[in-house]
Amino acid sequence: MVRVGIVGCGGIAQVHAWVLDRLENCKLTAVCDIIPEKAKALADKYGVPAERVYTSYEEMLESGSVEAVHICTPHYLHVPMAIEALSRDLTVFMEKPVVIDKAQWEALEQAVHSSKGRAGFCFQNRYNVTTQKLDELVASGRYGKVLGGKAFVTWRRDANYYEGSPWKGRWETEGGGSLINQSVHTLDLLLRYLGRPDIVEASMTNHHTADCIEVEDTVEAWLSYEDGKRGCFYATNCYVQDAPILLEVQCEKARLTLTGEHILVQGEDFEVITCEEHKGIGKGYWGGGHLICIGDFYRCLKEEKPFQNDLEGIKDTTLTTLKIYEKGRKAWNR
Repeated sequence: MVRVGIVGCGGIAQVHAWVLDRLENCKLTAVCDIIPEKAKALADKYGVPAERVYTSYEEMLESGSVEAVHICTPHYLHVPMAIEALSRDLTVFMEKPVVIDKAQWEALEQAVHSSKGRAGFCFQNRYNVTTQKLDELVASGRYGKVLGGKAFVTWRRDANYYEGSPWKGRWETEGGGSLINQSVHTLDLLLRYLGRPDIVEASMTNHHTADCIEVEDTVEAWLSYEDGKRGCFYATNCYVQDAPILLEVQCEKARLTLTGEHILVQGEDFEVITCEEHKGIGKGYWGGGHLICIGDFYRCLKEEKPFQNDLEGIKDTTLTTLKIYEKGRKAWNR
């Protein structure tokens, strides 16, 4: 039984605690937040003793009450907190984003490689039923090789989303906007079928929230590959609602399109495959993959097997995200 602590007791921590409460091989034994009321509320909900409720992250790590830490804090704290835990040979499971700049990536790489603890990262949409089905269709070979792909994310984030969270909407603390926060999971799925691009061109802007945040609310990117593949990516927070994402993989013999709980196969024949997604908590358009993703992490720990969302497994997505920001911010001139 792995003793687990959560640092950062906001919205996403509720999902992690809910998952941990349902897993048999780990147990939530400590919580930490600089706001005592948040930490206490989460502890009370899941039966964490009062003496294991902390406002100091270092104190929780030194207490001996945890063997693994789930990092659910603001973005800029992810890497420093992961390094702190890994330096004590503790295991880390981190919410996205993995890093907010190249320096953090290099520091995290060194920390992971120097630690006896293991690190996993929450790219839960890899575990969605639709993703698994799309994996199966692409891997079958019946549609030929992958020629390219595209992905669209059209969600909504208005000024009220940023109220009460001063770290959001700032380059220094959030690291970006619509890409690094809302649509990185969809970029991750696109790269699942295309791989890391050889050339990235991108642009970004802020259409409707420039009066309250400094980061982008809209981003587009063109991905080019030496073998001829091409990818197009578009994400915005300017839409009227949080619509299902659209992910398309163009193969030689068919176009495979994932949207919501459906996959459309358009080739010699037209087929609609409906997948019943896993049920979870939180926002429906996330998918319900948290339970399976986190469960897989602890299963891999127990069986001493590789975890698909380890540092190497999320490298393509992380470095491509940083490259899009490098190119996009240069074009934006902000």
